[in-house]
Amino acid sequence: MNYNVSQQKEIAQYAVEHDNNYKATGEKYGISYQQVAAWVRKYKKSQTKPEKSTEMASEVQKESQPSMLDVLNRKDPVLEAQLREVKKRLGLL
Repeated sequence: MNYNVSQQKEIAQYAVEHDNNYKATGEKYGISYQQVAAWVRKYKKSQTKPEKSTEMASEVQKESQPSMLDVLNRKDPVLEAQLREVKKRLGLL
């Protein structure tokens, strides 16, 4: 039987609340010890992740992205070299 994410979370919570008794949890829900253990690890890992607010995440993203003016003011070294080459051919340098 396939279990969706909310069912997996529910089973993992049950196991954690019952002293991590994977064997009894597996028997109750008709799944293997290994599957219960995997879901509990996944559940515990998701519980320890720090939750970022969307406001904080957007501020970090804004800081890491250059402004449009910065992007437009950048000089492309390849294009600069091509321009110098064209100017040499035309005798402007």
